[in-house]
Amino acid sequence: MKDDKLRELKEKIEDAEYVLLGVGEDFQYDWNELIEDKRYQEIEKEIGDKEAYIWIVPFLQKMILEQSREDKWKKAYRQLSSLVAGKNYFIVSLCMDDYIFDTGMDERRIVTPCGGFRKMQCNHNCSHTVSDIPLDSYRSVLQYYNKELSLQDMQEPHCEICGAALRFNQLGVDKYAEEGYMEQWNAYTKWLQGTLNKKLCVLELGVGMEYPTIIRFPFEKIVFYNQKAHIYRVHPLLYQLGEEIADRGCGIRENPIEFLCRFEGI
Repeated sequence: MKDDKLRELKEKIEDAEYVLLGVGEDFQYDWNELIEDKRYQEIEKEIGDKEAYIWIVPFLQKMILEQSREDKWKKAYRQLSSLVAGKNYFIVSLCMDDYIFDTGMDERRIVTPCGGFRKMQCNHNCSHTVSDIPLDSYRSVLQYYNKELSLQDMQEPHCEICGAALRFNQLGVDKYAEEGYMEQWNAYTKWLQGTLNKKLCVLELGVGMEYPTIIRFPFEKIVFYNQKAHIYRVHPLLYQLGEEIADRGCGIRENPIEFLCRFEGI
């Protein structure tokens, strides 16, 4: 039965003129995996509750994510990339781990409204811009991780304009700089205009209710108004569809990562 759904979805995507993908919070990298790193455990104890060094943690997260290794997230994204290969697609992702940018999919067709680890910003967003990651800060964290620098040698990067701390451009900073994703969001909305009255396949993967106004509610509206659209909602709990689109949709109760991984060989 489950394999039948996989084949049905694959056929729908192949037949569609446009494919809209929503990657939700349930697809986010499990940071408990980071805790298993022995060196990270040592650093966590050394930093403790010293607020002056908390800034190091997201740098460590970025480093761990960039380590070359195979895991279920990479496998799932690889299957997703294969699934939409050659199609006219766009992806809206709530994940902040940046895994999606290491999949071979076209970055011009991806928008991440919650940000990630690709850019930094002033914590106060004084200039309403984002900037590249200071290489000296990244290198110093790497040296600290490798025990080549002491904790006392670490210096937090600061905004050159107002002196506030620099933070990764992602939700959670004091004043999130939406400028980091708006160019891609505009590209997404322009792409959406072209899907009107076209055969559209919508696939939601692990989209819950944390930020429903970004993916879940808008996607439902898109399917409601486009009578040629069909939606697949994959979620372990919140897989249900409203009555108004149930006849052109399918709710699949499954972990989205495991769901994609099963596409291998289909």
